[in-house]
Amino acid sequence: MSGPVELRNEIAAIFRESLEKTWGDDLPDDFLPEITVPGNRDFGDIACNAPLQLAGVLKKSPRAIASGMLEHAPACLPGVDRVSVDGPGFVNMRLSTEYLASYCFGLASGGLSGYLPDAGEGRTALVEYVSSNPTGPLTVGHCRQAVLGEAISRLLETVGWRVSREYYFNDGGRQMELLGRSLAVRYLGGPDSDIPEGGYRGGYVKEWADELKRLHGGDLRWESHGALFVSFARSKAMEMIRSDLSLLGIHFDRFFAESELIPDRVEETIAGLESIKTGEGPLLYRDSLYPEKLWLRLTALGRPADRVIKREDGSYTYRMPDIAYHLDKFDRGYDLLVDVFGADHIDTSADVIAVLKELLGSREVDERLKVVIHQFVTLLRSGKRIKMSTRAGEYVTLSRLVKEVGSADVTRYIFLTRKAEAHMDFDIDAARMESSENPVYYVQYAHARIAGILRTAAEAGIGVPGEYDETLAAMLDGKHERELMRLLESVPVETALAAESLEPHRITEMLAALSTGFHRFYQHVRVVDRDAPGPSSARLMLCAACKRCIADLLGVLGVDAPDRM
Repeated sequence: MSGPVELRNEIAAIFRESLEKTWGDDLPDDFLPEITVPGNRDFGDIACNAPLQLAGVLKKSPRAIASGMLEHAPACLPGVDRVSVDGPGFVNMRLSTEYLASYCFGLASGGLSGYLPDAGEGRTALVEYVSSNPTGPLTVGHCRQAVLGEAISRLLETVGWRVSREYYFNDGGRQMELLGRSLAVRYLGGPDSDIPEGGYRGGYVKEWADELKRLHGGDLRWESHGALFVSFARSKAMEMIRSDLSLLGIHFDRFFAESELIPDRVEETIAGLESIKTGEGPLLYRDSLYPEKLWLRLTALGRPADRVIKREDGSYTYRMPDIAYHLDKFDRGYDLLVDVFGADHIDTSADVIAVLKELLGSREVDERLKVVIHQFVTLLRSGKRIKMSTRAGEYVTLSRLVKEVGSADVTRYIFLTRKAEAHMDFDIDAARMESSENPVYYVQYAHARIAGILRTAAEAGIGVPGEYDETLAAMLDGKHERELMRLLESVPVETALAAESLEPHRITEMLAALSTGFHRFYQHVRVVDRDAPGPSSARLMLCAACKRCIADLLGVLGVDAPDRM
């Protein structure tokens, strides 16, 4: 029997064919009925609102369209034992217990992967995330982006994409010079007042200075050894960044330096921009006072302001290498490009995309490039906000956060409990709790509890059925069994949607629902009954399916599923 995703596709195709038979050429060519979860689960397990969507097009009432749609559909839809038209014209369907039991047996036996669609079909995706400049250790904000980017990568891999992970960083420019100067001040033992405006005051700079002095003695000077200060600071920062990421189990396939693009690829891109004309003049224009200064006429592309891309001293602003870098990514032939940025990149990203559409065409950019913007993180301890400033040296690093929380699993999971675009309060105290108030503990406890139930049952000589037969469905027809089964049945569909929308928070929502659903089931149903081995075995199968599903979803997030807690 079909899995949940295939079942919905099959029913959608049946309804499409039925609509064609009833309404013929009046039906839009690209219309495909969508099978969703009804607003009220009392009406059914799955629903189709196509009649409401088509009412305006077909000039018929939704209920009339629903009747016509069902008239030419088979009397028995696959996996469905009851169909009804409710409300203004919703077509609601109740999944058969036999279908649900068969699916749950397959889930218990083989896990979730066999029921997920191969949406990627082996195509390639490049996910860029973190991409913090090498000016110091990663902070809490970087931690959210690292976790989000890794979860998106894993989600895409789960549905058949071949994913490469890339970290792009600016290894030149003013920030690196400020870091090098800050290191030189610490190396020479100068006062804080000597650190340049916008420089870096964190304790790590002093540690680097001490190490540099051990390696090179005390004779270095900024004027003659500036490049060495900058190079040493950059290498130490990247070393810290790699170490921080490893704490979360995150490893990149490539670290792409901005210097790889300068000057050849950037100048090549500028040459391409010079040939583009807009209704308001050339896309690229020069400053009348400083002929070497180049501007992008972004206002002609619908953006709020024009931007400098090359300064009068010949250096580039951030947008120019970013444009060249994205062209390089497109040229590498990936089928999908995903950018994961913080909210401070909203304007820059929109500017870059506007220019890319002029160079490559809107269709190609829209089809191949997806941008995920995440909001900032507020760190709380004892209910109070922790103030953070990287340059002033007042911040909580990624490594310190993981240490305080006490677990990389908990850190990863909590960062994924909110939508990327939602601001996040990360409560350290709550993250340390071993109770239901800690969302990952709650889920992991459900998994461990099921593992304990299965162990106890095995000791009593009762186990999960080795083969499926139709009698299982008859033993799982109770209210609470059905609630758990239809919850499990929705998981492949929701996982596929999470991957399609690049929204890993949907996975944590499913895990919370599964854990709550299992606890409710266990409270109302006697799972192991020595006097009823048949029903006990059937219910243990549901327990095993739930355990396997929780473990597989946690695996998508890179979080462990312990059997004992």
